Amino acid sequence: MTLSITNIKVLIIAAFALLQGACTTPPNIDEAWTTRSFNSSQEIMTLYDSLSLEIGSGNSNLHTKNLCHYVWNSGEYIFSCRGKNSDIDELPSRIETLLFDDSIVSNFMLARDTARFADHYMTLDAMKKGATFEEARDGITVTVFYRAKGINKHDYDKLRTVFSCKNNALHEAYMRKLFFPFRNSGCSEELYSIRPLIEKNVADSPLRQQILALYDSYAPIMPGNPAPDATLFDSDGKEYTLSQYRGKVVVIDIWATWCSSCLAKMPAFIELSKEFENNNNVKFLAVSIDRKSAKKQWLATIKKRNMQEVTNLFPDCDAESPFESSYHISGVPRYMIIDKDGKIVSAYAPGPGEDMRKIILNTLNK
Repeated sequence: MTLSITNIKVLIIAAFALLQGACTTPPNIDEAWTTRSFNSSQEIMTLYDSLSLEIGSGNSNLHTKNLCHYVWNSGEYIFSCRGKNSDIDELPSRIETLLFDDSIVSNFMLARDTARFADHYMTLDAMKKGATFEEARDGITVTVFYRAKGINKHDYDKLRTVFSCKNNALHEAYMRKLFFPFRNSGCSEELYSIRPLIEKNVADSPLRQQILALYDSYAPIMPGNPAPDATLFDSDGKEYTLSQYRGKVVVIDIWATWCSSCLAKMPAFIELSKEFENNNNVKFLAVSIDRKSAKKQWLATIKKRNMQEVTNLFPDCDAESPFESSYHISGVPRYMIIDKDGKIVSAYAPGPGEDMRKIILNTLNK
């Protein structure tokens, strides 16, 4: 084979390019990140940008690893300052899509904290889309740093993302987290919509079976289902059932004498009841879950707090009552609304205020 001078030149240039590439050592991403500590968001972004330039556009694996480190350190920085530092809003600007199924991403998560990494990433992603830190931060569980907040659309998006992927470690972590939203806010329609994803994508395990059983146990008190009947008693021992109020919209404040938050919100509930005092189609009930042994304290509290404007009932039991177990009452205050047909409007209604008023009016008009 005869090579022309032109072909020889092409081969020499190609060989030189290969030799030059072979002599260029890719940056050690892990070492670059783990040997640094960060006092500002700018320091995190500067390191990420400089490493991105070194990596270039030809090595997607190194780019993914660099992005994983960026997400982890950005999340750690934001959560360490509890979202209060003024510079945190800059960090979401570098976020790109990460797939939890990707082996580099899943291995990175396993080496640190799988659920914590996912929370960092999805918090930053929600912030990039316009959410505030308070809106974006986790409402699915409780940490030692933050008060519990209501689960919102960002949390449901997070659950859909988690249970749509094939990352088994992430599935396990978030199934353990699901117990809190069930206890705190029940099984909303949005939460129930996650169930098919769990059934489809999550490998069978005792925890998976436990979560699906939890879904089953909350199903009877989802909106639209007949409200479980319950027997309750007034101060004279007269028996009442929820079913006897069929034909009325029933608004229930579930409380206890030992619950300071319940007592603080009770005046607002009583004031709201006064707005409907001339409407025979609405019934306001204050149901205490105090035990039978605390009946005197219950009666004294009703008198002291001027709660006679509403109907006061309690289960009159020494242990958890059927009313509590049927409605999964694990904490108070708790509010419920039942429609005229005896069907649940909300077993986890908002507290007394404008949102509750709107639900009552909407239910009356149906």
